[in-house]
Amino acid sequence: MKRYAIGLGALVLAAAIALWVWDVRIAKAPTGTQGCTQEAKLCPDGSSVGRTGPNCEYAACPGSDTATGTGNSILPYDSGVQGIVSLGPTCPVERIPPDPSCADKPYATAIAVYHTGSQSVFLMGNSDASGAFKFSLPPGAYTLQATNGKTFPRCTAVTVSVPASGYASTTISCDTGIR
Repeated sequence: MKRYAIGLGALVLAAAIALWVWDVRIAKAPTGTQGCTQEAKLCPDGSSVGRTGPNCEYAACPGSDTATGTGNSILPYDSGVQGIVSLGPTCPVERIPPDPSCADKPYATAIAVYHTGSQSVFLMGNSDASGAFKFSLPPGAYTLQATNGKTFPRCTAVTVSVPASGYASTTISCDTGIR
């Protein structure tokens, strides 16, 4: 009988502790407030904003006019970057005067666009057969890196500053490794 009482007492004590732990672990919102989800909205400048306020609306993007809604669109931008990807040298020996057939050639390849200082790709695009590319981007500083997944040609990354309107121009040079 004594064993039965001790077992029952231990069971009641364990249940009381479990209920207390359960009650402590459940977070309770303060009265009269509402919790917002942790979703984020991507702004045109590449930053993000979360939900705030009593209705859990997205906060305004930096540089946006909340009265007119300007600055909150995703695409198209009236700004970006354009340019050419060139491949050279194309001959093993440079001649004087330069041989026109040894001039740098256009290069069709993939181009990764990063916000300057970021490791995450913001946009992937391609140059065409004439080496030309044009990407619509929000204003800001970007690094462009032509890639092909091989050791050569090795392309130099370029940094450009995209203005509020208009397109910045640049040239991406790729080294063939020919010496």
